[in-house]
Amino acid sequence: MTERSYIVSPKINIAELDDRHYDAIIIGAGIAGMTVALSLDPKLKVGLISKEHLEESSTYKAQGGMAISLGADDSLEEHIADTLRVGRGLCHEPAVEATIREAPNALDFLQSLGADFNRGEDGLYLGKEAGHSHHRIVHYYDSTGRHIAETMAKQIQMQENIDMLDQCFVVDLLMQNDQCYGCIVLHSGKLVTLRAHAVVMATGGYSGLFARSTNSIAANGDGIAAAYRAGAAIADMEFVQFHPTSFATLSGDIFLLTEALRGEGAILRNAAGERFMFSYHGDGELAPRDEVSRAIVTELQSAKQEVVFLDARHLGKEFLIDRFRQVYGELLGNGYYMEKDLIPIAPAAHYTIGGIATNLWGQTTLPCLFACGEVAATGLHGANRLASNSLLEGVVFGRRVAQAINQGFPAIHSLIRRKAMIDGTILRHWCDTKKLGITLDKVAGVVRKGESMCSALKVLQQEENRDSSYVTSIQEYHGYNACQLAELVLKAALLRCESRGTHYREDYPEKKDADFSKHVVQQWGKGSVLHEQVSIR
Repeated sequence: MTERSYIVSPKINIAELDDRHYDAIIIGAGIAGMTVALSLDPKLKVGLISKEHLEESSTYKAQGGMAISLGADDSLEEHIADTLRVGRGLCHEPAVEATIREAPNALDFLQSLGADFNRGEDGLYLGKEAGHSHHRIVHYYDSTGRHIAETMAKQIQMQENIDMLDQCFVVDLLMQNDQCYGCIVLHSGKLVTLRAHAVVMATGGYSGLFARSTNSIAANGDGIAAAYRAGAAIADMEFVQFHPTSFATLSGDIFLLTEALRGEGAILRNAAGERFMFSYHGDGELAPRDEVSRAIVTELQSAKQEVVFLDARHLGKEFLIDRFRQVYGELLGNGYYMEKDLIPIAPAAHYTIGGIATNLWGQTTLPCLFACGEVAATGLHGANRLASNSLLEGVVFGRRVAQAINQGFPAIHSLIRRKAMIDGTILRHWCDTKKLGITLDKVAGVVRKGESMCSALKVLQQEENRDSSYVTSIQEYHGYNACQLAELVLKAALLRCESRGTHYREDYPEKKDADFSKHVVQQWGKGSVLHEQVSIR
């Protein structure tokens, strides 16, 4: 059977590439990938692939915290209920149950590695964020993700069985007989094949496709694109969560203003200085993120302005400097004093719910390929993620993937060592990612319309048909993956002719359970279809 790779030129012979063997390969070194690596049997030889520096990961940028129902007035059942309510009818309840019930163990795991969290007089200081009925956000000031990432990275460096491959870009998965057994990567300027009994995709999401995003362009869905080309089922790509409060810095970068600010009492004001959120939702500023983002867009359109304002002045300088150290410093560097200035904000693409479909153990539709973290569509988030459930998901499912590999490792499969020519006969188009991001902001942002999305999709497809070539560089790999992911997002959003959670269609403003209480599933060569649930053996 011929090996298959869809990006690499068919002229390349795998036998001529450097070849490395591992027991398990983990692609992505954020919270999910590092959790898998640290939870695998230390007897296994593990290759941990990192595309960018740690500081560029979405985990590192996460400010808010991790949701765990620890308060005396809280319960697991209420956390589950909040997650289901915000998910708007599309959550996979077993995934929700598993995640919330294993949250205390996830916290214990992080603390065992050396992670610490803010404490009050009665134990851990629990914050509150949008959509939550109780204070349940465990955090480390406003740098929770950075603290966790740095703590885990130190532990990774101490593990003799983990081989860390930095600045390593995954090009394609290696497949034989519809089974994954490794990947092709670009490392130190040359292509290398990595082979393993188990491959774990933990590359994060695709919000970096959008021009206005809280994440870097590195978050453009490379792992999802590779899995899609290999034949894995992809689900829920239309659901992109836009964070309501992002700030444009003097350099033009987008900086997230954590939801914990509103949890501590910061409010939103429009161009006229009026507090407006209670006109849209009974929970005001702590309504679910999709509701707050749409309210802001409505205010912006009404006033023909580009920003509304976050007002934290009444919280006081001393509290703001201590509780929100990172945010205060960033805003100060851009000329804003939180204790006396209104902060201009607008929504930005922040978290992507869609990804590689998995079961409760991170198994995908391709044997020996696992996925966890933001790259995966586990069903936990439904149509709209509950705030601070993402770091939790990365730890819970990272540990579950490791457990599945540890328990099933001897029987997974014998390592395939045969080498052959790559069967790659498809020419590929790569696009201008900056131009694509601006287009996605316009047509697939907080508010969408079928006509404009359809026009954008046609332009994308026309460009691909007109100008195709083999890709050979990192820039071209990124560009091709971005083009492919944008197509998947637009096709899924066009198929869902309703409004639900993060997906709001101006031309179909109502939720339609009878027709669309389903998932949009996409597979190479099979188009986009609606399914009740993805079936994974």
